[in-house]
Amino acid sequence: MKNILSFFLSFKLFTKLYLIMASSTVMLVVLVVVLTDYAERELSLIEPEYQQVLRSYASEASAIYRRYPDEAQRYGMLNSWLKTLMEKENTWAAMGRTEAIWLAGKLDTQLFGKDPDLSVGRSIHYPIHLYFSFNPVMKLPMPETDYFLFIQLPQRMRPGSYWQAINHSITYGLPILLVALFAALIYRHIRIPLALLQNATNRFRDGDYEVRIGTKMFARQDELSELGQSFDTMADHIGVLVQRQQQLIQDISHELRTPITRIKLALGDNLDDPVLQRVSREVDGMQSLLEDTLTLSWLNNADCNTKKEFTQETLDVCLLIDAIAEDARFEFPDNILTLSIPEECIVNKSNHRALGQALENIIRNAMKYSPVGSEVEVLLTTERDLVKIIISDQGPGVEEQYLEAIFEPFFRVDKARNKDTKTSGYGLGLALSRRQVEALGGHVTAHLKETNQPDCSGLVFEIILPMNLNSGGM
Repeated sequence: MKNILSFFLSFKLFTKLYLIMASSTVMLVVLVVVLTDYAERELSLIEPEYQQVLRSYASEASAIYRRYPDEAQRYGMLNSWLKTLMEKENTWAAMGRTEAIWLAGKLDTQLFGKDPDLSVGRSIHYPIHLYFSFNPVMKLPMPETDYFLFIQLPQRMRPGSYWQAINHSITYGLPILLVALFAALIYRHIRIPLALLQNATNRFRDGDYEVRIGTKMFARQDELSELGQSFDTMADHIGVLVQRQQQLIQDISHELRTPITRIKLALGDNLDDPVLQRVSREVDGMQSLLEDTLTLSWLNNADCNTKKEFTQETLDVCLLIDAIAEDARFEFPDNILTLSIPEECIVNKSNHRALGQALENIIRNAMKYSPVGSEVEVLLTTERDLVKIIISDQGPGVEEQYLEAIFEPFFRVDKARNKDTKTSGYGLGLALSRRQVEALGGHVTAHLKETNQPDCSGLVFEIILPMNLNSGGM
């Protein structure tokens, strides 16, 4: 059996599908024909109890015939009995004797046998034609006489009461069931490798660059196994490129930390010269960029166990937002920051620093790009085991096509957000916020704010977090 399965798996996909469909078609036709013939043969026979009733009628007729030797009396009694029988069974009946009278030629005993029955009526042992609407005439010998009882089969004795239902079930129901069965086999044969590919693709998307299809599909030796091999080849190349890129970012970031630290030490505390002040600001920006880059690289490369250790704190999100809002109001005094949050919102299995930095990046981003005197709103609600934080500004927003791209590292849309000294950045803040929230089991999305002011569309960020990371979250 194992060898047959291996031989079947070695075929190409077209050949396997053809063999399955061809064999299923042949099997379907054979089953329908065989089952229909068997059912018709079994259902077309008169029930034994009804055969016994018909034989008893012939015996009664024979008894009356032999009881009355007088022809006239016998004729009257037989007619009376026949009338009663026909009324009882609501059918036709008669008694008589039929013989073949040859006008020319003679009987061929080799063709018809020694005692051929060429007369009207049929034996009660013969099957009844179920496709005909009328009932046949049955011929029963009257014991100890040369006569026969002819009776049209009573309707109540007609076999095949369930023939139509059984015939339709075999003709229509059986093909539907068999086609569904073979469709399920085909689906399973194709779905299993596709599920392997889907699972591997999702894991690769989530940062597991070591995932491979391996030998799970190679035994098939068809187009789907070739697709699996192509995936492994692609994963090898992309995995190496991504890992090299991440390693390069880490190496560069680490190498730049030392000279930046030396520059800061060289600048000292005496920054009266405007040029030195400008250099100090740029060095601070570069240092912040390096820290964010290293954090982002760590979040991208951290495995499940590392992230589990990363999320071990219990914190009050409302207190965290209050602290961030206080700093934001101090940094952007010309803007209004409104909080709509409850007194308390406890989250377990989280990280104070990661969530705080994510919220701070988004809130400061909203304050930066909002016009002077405009309002930034922060709304916190809870539903079941989820915390929803909505941050909306009144800035210019971004084009809808960039709503996902703004979360990519180093992505900047210059036309959507004004670039000046105050708002310049490196395009890492939102990317870092998303990675940090995802590490906490949550998710961040952005959409445009609905407003009647054409010059102030606004941007809305929605953060969803689980109250307990073990409860599933996102």
